[in-house]
Amino acid sequence: MSSFVHTVTVLDPIGLHARPVGQIVTLVRETGATVTLRSASGSEAAATSALKMLALKVKTGETLEIVVESAGSSEPEALAREIESLINQG
Repeated sequence: MSSFVHTVTVLDPIGLHARPVGQIVTLVRETGATVTLRSASGSEAAATSALKMLALKVKTGETLEIVVESAGSSEPEALAREIESLINQG
């Protein structure tokens, strides 16, 4: 199985916080995709677990990798871009 990896810089002044995390969980669950977020430190969290994503403690200006293993019904590139837009919707 191939993976699609998309790197994003967190621009939101609060960093990765509860509102976008909740939206990401909903999106990923609706698509049936297998998505992992990986912080610059190498810590990972399933995009279906709000608590694990928040535990990454990603701050403004840090990079985050969106790893799409299985896109479900979506294209992996489009799904990663949609997740990026949720992270940086400010």
